[in-house]
Amino acid sequence: MENEGPRYLKDRKGYFPKDQRQRTRKRSREMEASVSSDLKKQRNRPGKMAYFDEVLKYGGMRFEELREFHKKGGKIVGTLCVMVPLELVNAAGARSVRMCSGYYEPVHPANELLGDAGLCPMVKSTLGRKMVSSDPLIDLIDLVAGPATCDGKMKLAEILEDWVPVVMMNIPRVKVGETSSDLWVKEIVHLKDRLEELTGHPVRKKALKEELSQWNEANQYWSEIQKLRRSERPPISGRDAMLVVQASQFDDIRRWNRKVKELIEELQRMRTKGIFAGEEGAARILLAGSPMIYPNFKIPSIIEGSGGTIVTDELCSGYRLMSDPVLVDGLSKKEIYQAIAERYFFPCSCPCFSPNDERVRRLKEVIKAFGIEGVVFHTLRGCHLNNLEATKIELALREISVPMVRIESEYDEGDIEQVRTRIEAFVEMIKARREYHRNPILEDVQ
Repeated sequence: MENEGPRYLKDRKGYFPKDQRQRTRKRSREMEASVSSDLKKQRNRPGKMAYFDEVLKYGGMRFEELREFHKKGGKIVGTLCVMVPLELVNAAGARSVRMCSGYYEPVHPANELLGDAGLCPMVKSTLGRKMVSSDPLIDLIDLVAGPATCDGKMKLAEILEDWVPVVMMNIPRVKVGETSSDLWVKEIVHLKDRLEELTGHPVRKKALKEELSQWNEANQYWSEIQKLRRSERPPISGRDAMLVVQASQFDDIRRWNRKVKELIEELQRMRTKGIFAGEEGAARILLAGSPMIYPNFKIPSIIEGSGGTIVTDELCSGYRLMSDPVLVDGLSKKEIYQAIAERYFFPCSCPCFSPNDERVRRLKEVIKAFGIEGVVFHTLRGCHLNNLEATKIELALREISVPMVRIESEYDEGDIEQVRTRIEAFVEMIKARREYHRNPILEDVQ
């Protein structure tokens, strides 16, 4: 049944005063500019990173491109999760924008509406950004694709229907049995149907295969960056790697491929010349847990400013965005949709799934491959699924003698010093542990 009117906010235009809208926009712009400035100050930062800074800039180059596309009748799809196949969005002639917000200020208007201080700040920020139109890019969105990966995002998608059409994607939470696979294939096909209705263009097999080729190429380039990060001293910081891969969720994927290729060439030259990111002897950290959406780089900034370097992560806002290509075995449309569904379902280690033993297995493999010395497991306040899995992961890491520190935080900066103190102590412990194992005299004493 069609929604006859707003469910949550009846007076959408008059609910928030003009000065609150202006304040949210101003502070969001200031936050992004501040984080971008800090990234640009990093030691030995590659020059090619300037392009990715511009893609994610508040109201920057990519916004202008998408606005022109929209003016000419083009359709823009907002995504709320890594499980939305962007290949399908592009093949339908639309453009994609990841709606998940990393801005702090929009949390306030969402709090006023929902009155739940314990709700996930990413959910509140994403909603608040739409409520007060604090980001001009979000106002261009014609359709939202919202996989129901957690309770917060499920209700977020429902609330967003007060502003923009939403296609909910019902994710089977249990990964065993044929019914799970069949259901998710049907959800992919349903999304395809909605995209065709939106754009008025059928998703043709030729266009879909071309998009799959481009995104598989992007996966290959991302793998090259991961290889460089395995080095004893990586030539790129963890923050910059996250910035690069998150830019793919907004940018034209063909151009992104070209720019990443140029970046890889620069990183290889840097490594040859002995130029590296971060400080010498930095603790090799794996970042895990809740997503961190630019410009909410508070935790990564603290880690890499405290003697650590993030050599990889397992975030759905980082490594997992491009960790698996789509492998098509057949030529029919049905087989292609099956391949897309499998790529976005089975490898995914989101904590919404049960059983989720794949997450622990992958973590152990990555820890070995990247020489990880410690794991920082960060959860956003209200992210109950990650909090539940943190205990299981910590116990599993003890089996391979890898230490883990658990950090819970909000979007604001009120806990920065507390978090910094804990992470600095964790990094110092890793370095002391490293020295202990290198010193044969200490080992004899043991």
